[in-house]
Amino acid sequence: MKKLLFISIFITSLFSYSQDLTVNDIPISELDAKYIRVNAEVKLLRPFRANVFLDWGQISRIKEISKGWVLDENGKKFAFNGIMGAVNLLIENGYTIDHVYYNGNSESVNYIMKKID
Repeated sequence: MKKLLFISIFITSLFSYSQDLTVNDIPISELDAKYIRVNAEVKLLRPFRANVFLDWGQISRIKEISKGWVLDENGKKFAFNGIMGAVNLLIENGYTIDHVYYNGNSESVNYIMKKID
């Protein structure tokens, strides 16, 4: 019974914060892209805090790089409690994991998420 209560609270909290998170002023639930690259950067001394960058082709110049960060309702970078928080958020919004790769170090991992038709 405790596990069921914990799972329901977790799913409710996941759904509630997904309503307020945006990328480039677009709510996560309204992203319209077939594939999204999720890059999560985790610092060595903070392994359970991840800043997440989403890329679906919305950035055309290097100075627009800030358009990819997941932001909270106040416009600040949202720090997930680990990489899987971001992956689960996209799964809740209609995506599935296509593949995963590393950028040569263990601090930066990329997930390619595919929209489920």
